[in-house]
Amino acid sequence: RFVAFAVFAGCGQMNFKLLVPVLLALAVPLAVKRAHIPQHLLGHIALHQDDLIDAESGRKLNEILRQMGADEIGYPTNIAADLKTGVKKVQHRHVGEAKPVEADGSCSHHLLVRDGNSSDCILPQRIDVGKHFIMTGGPEAIREPYEDMISRVSSFGRYLFDLKELPVVEKLFENPKFLHFAKSVCPKDKQVLDPFQFNFILSVPGQTVALHLDSPYFLGATRFQVPQWLLAVMVFSGLFQDRFIDQVQVVGYLHDQMAVEDRSSGGLGKVSTSFRVDGSKTLHAAGVFKPEVKTPFLDKDKDNALFYAGDERWELRSEGEVVQRYNSSELRMTIVYRARCFASEKERQRYLKQAPEDMLSLEGILETLTNDLVARRKLSREQATSIHRLDLAVMLLDTYIKYPLPDLQHAMVPLNYCALPRRAGRFHEPLSRILSPFCRR
Repeated sequence: RFVAFAVFAGCGQMNFKLLVPVLLALAVPLAVKRAHIPQHLLGHIALHQDDLIDAESGRKLNEILRQMGADEIGYPTNIAADLKTGVKKVQHRHVGEAKPVEADGSCSHHLLVRDGNSSDCILPQRIDVGKHFIMTGGPEAIREPYEDMISRVSSFGRYLFDLKELPVVEKLFENPKFLHFAKSVCPKDKQVLDPFQFNFILSVPGQTVALHLDSPYFLGATRFQVPQWLLAVMVFSGLFQDRFIDQVQVVGYLHDQMAVEDRSSGGLGKVSTSFRVDGSKTLHAAGVFKPEVKTPFLDKDKDNALFYAGDERWELRSEGEVVQRYNSSELRMTIVYRARCFASEKERQRYLKQAPEDMLSLEGILETLTNDLVARRKLSREQATSIHRLDLAVMLLDTYIKYPLPDLQHAMVPLNYCALPRRAGRFHEPLSRILSPFCRR
């Protein structure tokens, strides 16, 4: 499907200023290298094991998963889940890019979202993940409009940082078999585990967990101090490796057996199967769950969440209104365990203490990255002192974040051209009409 030809043929009397950038956007990626992953993010292990979660633990975890889904929070989309259910207080929720919310409650800039109930629009915590998925279509090279791509990548979750809060979780994570499984990912000279988080992640049909790095931790910089997208930039840049904290993530499947037996495209992992990886230095993703299904529209500027309604029924609500209902057998459900790896108990205690001399400041991090941009000739020294923080944030993302593009087998053009109309301003409608034959709706 030679989309560029169709765009050219369909432009008619359309302003030529629109045609040029569209053709360039479609043509330039043909010559782009599909994978340009930094060397320090290559060669790490990812392993799996069956039956790591025993039947009784699996039953109790499923009970807890449903109990949480029935409370007033439910499972928010990952756009809001971190700040709603996990890290409720962050020292710097943004790097200075915040813009006022519009009168109608929306965020005018396509990359910004409402910062909870505040009057600010900021970059989502994982804008690095969403931006790449929307603009490339992910590994499967999905070709859908901007709004549909946001719905696909907005899975639902609950992030918890107190493992002692739930005895079944604490017991599972202290099981010798589980500990051995987890330690096998940590470097051999860093076998002291520091469990710090577990998550429940749910996906409805049509959704995916896009290609990403898990939230990294550094000595002196974590998701409690700065935005997670900035932590991802720090990892990709390689400029802070002397402070990088190794981790292990264990992902276990909890979903209903009926869903497992559904062998349609985008099926699920076997119940109780677990995968282990250091997801903060290994790029990873989940395949689209039932890709033939269109996910309900989830406006990025609205409060969207998945709730358990009892009797194995779930409700997807937007601003309190039910937009779709599901049975448990239709959902992909996982639990994620995370622990940091240390060489000794002394090192672990140093990290936990967070002494003032070990802490990194937001401005110090940005200064290190900006100086590197100047050295790379992405910015002049004069521009570095005057650039707007939103423009700086986008430049950091574009310069350092190097998630792979779809391979040639899936896409000749590794660009989701169907998302381009969102950036076309007054040409949004005509460009949408031209591209619509090549886009799924």
